[in-house]
Amino acid sequence: MIYLDDLDFLEMEKFAEKHGLQKYRAGQIFSFIHKNKAKSLDEITVLKKDLREKLKNECTLTEVKIIHKAVSKIDDTIKYLLELPDGEIVEAVYMAYEDRKSICISSQVGCNMGCIFCASTKGGKARNLTAAEMLRQIYEIENENGRIENIVIMGQGEPLDNFENLVKFLKIISDERGADKSLRKITVSTCGIPEKIRALADYDFPITLALSLHRTTDEERSKLMPINRAYNIESVMDALSYYYEKTNRRISFEYMVIGGENDSPGDAKRIREFARRIHAHVNILELNPIKEYSDGGKKNAAREFCDLLMSNGVNATFRNSRGKDIDGACGQLRRKYKERNC
Repeated sequence: MIYLDDLDFLEMEKFAEKHGLQKYRAGQIFSFIHKNKAKSLDEITVLKKDLREKLKNECTLTEVKIIHKAVSKIDDTIKYLLELPDGEIVEAVYMAYEDRKSICISSQVGCNMGCIFCASTKGGKARNLTAAEMLRQIYEIENENGRIENIVIMGQGEPLDNFENLVKFLKIISDERGADKSLRKITVSTCGIPEKIRALADYDFPITLALSLHRTTDEERSKLMPINRAYNIESVMDALSYYYEKTNRRISFEYMVIGGENDSPGDAKRIREFARRIHAHVNILELNPIKEYSDGGKKNAAREFCDLLMSNGVNATFRNSRGKDIDGACGQLRRKYKERNC
């Protein structure tokens, strides 16, 4: 079965040609799907009914359904559980700010990276998401909240471990004949896979690449993030240097502070060296605890470390943790939902 919403524009043109359609029909179908957010072939009314019925024998659209949502009482955050065509479940988070609307989407069902602070990885990875399944998270939530410009691929999964579908997603979501989202407002977050970082650089997408750093030495990072045993910090920094030189796009570090563990003056010095090397911006985060991993209870540690970085000349921003009352961190809501319904 062909999923039409998983075709980029060139593939859509080939599909139209194969079915004897005039070339301009490809643009019409693509627009109905990605601009009008058509959910079924019946909604692509630019095609005659008999043709739509004929096409149903070999093609369809991806059905992604909102099955649960949690609305924060403390900020304008909504966390969604979405069901995929095979019954698997992923998360997405909608965040409204004064000047923008933002969405954080998933790229995989579960995750294989093994980060001990993240609920997404506790059951491992079930499978990759298709480009269409990534797109449909956005379209479904836009149907409830209006157009969203800022997109973060930082939910369940490691985007660079789903590289081909990530690239196709970026091509489709930014196509002016469809959703027409600015790539400059899209952030892709990674634990750090050097060969994929280099491959992404070669596409020269004007996105923001964010590295989940969280520790400043290989010994400590390997304890927290097992991927560091395969790709140490230096190998990742080399790849990020290549990315910066190739794209001239600023890279971000995501750094989750646990008071007394990774907020020493030595940590600040090493972050400054990393950041200067690739002209990176540092986002300082608070932990959203899970039952297997929580902080030491030191209040204001993240804010204080952010101040320390800035006093050392680092371009750093403290990011408020949103949706704390609705299990806002990656994988938490899905995990609880599955535990209740198994």
